[in-house]
Amino acid sequence: MTRNTPRLTFAAIWEKQPGTMTAQTDLERILVEGARLPLAHWRSNFFFMGGLNRTLSTLTRGQFPAKADPDGTHPVFALHPVAGGAGFAACPCSSSGRNNLKWVNRNTKLLHTGYLMEKTSYIIDRIRFNIPASEASKLRFKGEVPQSAIQTISQTGSQ
Repeated sequence: MTRNTPRLTFAAIWEKQPGTMTAQTDLERILVEGARLPLAHWRSNFFFMGGLNRTLSTLTRGQFPAKADPDGTHPVFALHPVAGGAGFAACPCSSSGRNNLKWVNRNTKLLHTGYLMEKTSYIIDRIRFNIPASEASKLRFKGEVPQSAIQTISQTGSQ
């Protein structure tokens, strides 16, 4: 025979139910280096690695990459949400920056992960594409580029 005695639980001790952790309420817990983030959790200025050149070529209708190894990869930069959260506009990045007006310097520390940029990365925002959810989850999250770390140069050549 067992006696019906109350168990010592969190709720019994503190008279409060523990909250459920979700990506919506605890986003910082999933924003770790290398995470594969569903498109619903993307934000502007997120930086990802692992965009397959073949896929980028298809998504940009052949605009990118022009001469890159079809089996190689390039980083992807998140620009802004589209159509009320139905997707995300993104662009490729490259370590060769001729004729690019925006870049992130090498050794820039990214938010959420502390990842240090290995190379200067040029944001090729003239070649934009809407990334499908099926491709977004294949990319590896590296961090969020602080807005203040995005270097720009105007068309006239002044910084």
